Amino acid sequence: MKVIILAGGRGTRLPNSAKDIPKALVPIRGKAILDHQLELLAKHGLSDVRLSLGFRAEQIVAHLKKMDSDNVEYLIEPEPLGTGGAVRFAAKGLKDDFMVLNGDIISDFDLTELLRLHEPATPLIVSTWREDARDFGLLGIVNGKIRAFLEKPETPRPGFINAGCYILNPKHLGDIKEKAFMLEKDVFPRLVEEGELRTHIHLGFWQDVGTEERLAEVRRSV
Repeated sequence: MKVIILAGGRGTRLPNSAKDIPKALVPIRGKAILDHQLELLAKHGLSDVRLSLGFRAEQIVAHLKKMDSDNVEYLIEPEPLGTGGAVRFAAKGLKDDFMVLNGDIISDFDLTELLRLHEPATPLIVSTWREDARDFGLLGIVNGKIRAFLEKPETPRPGFINAGCYILNPKHLGDIKEKAFMLEKDVFPRLVEEGELRTHIHLGFWQDVGTEERLAEVRRSV
């Protein structure tokens, strides 16, 4: 299965760690975030990878060559496209199901199990549990399907959140005319209304590295 990694982020909430580099190249224990993700994919036999690049793309391209990762494809967004636009841009030419991985997460996803449970042409989001979901928003899950995307709670509240790993099909992106759009606002809610959006609950390690605080936490854990 083709895997698209959304690696075009600017890292605006990482003013120190991503001051001069794209977020995907921020180091954790001597390896770039991107390298950790590629190693996870390789562990589960997923080597057909395409990167969606944007901010300081040339640095990531140079990094791939340095790491002898010439087999990894990449496309460079002509302008910021949002998560949905970036996926549609990177999915050009694809007709079958593909996996999407947000470029700012570190995890031990069991992708082999995820693929085993996946139903062809059925959209799927990996979810995970957070004791404090204020920064993420909550998912309403019923019988293995996502029934609602809830607002971020104002006070500490536990619950399931979007873990930034998806399996989609080109048809799931719909006929959105705008170049820039968001999966979280323009695609997933529609799939919820259609009753199609399934979830796989991840019980292992997961952390996003979108802020300096979370990055420090990951560096202590990995």
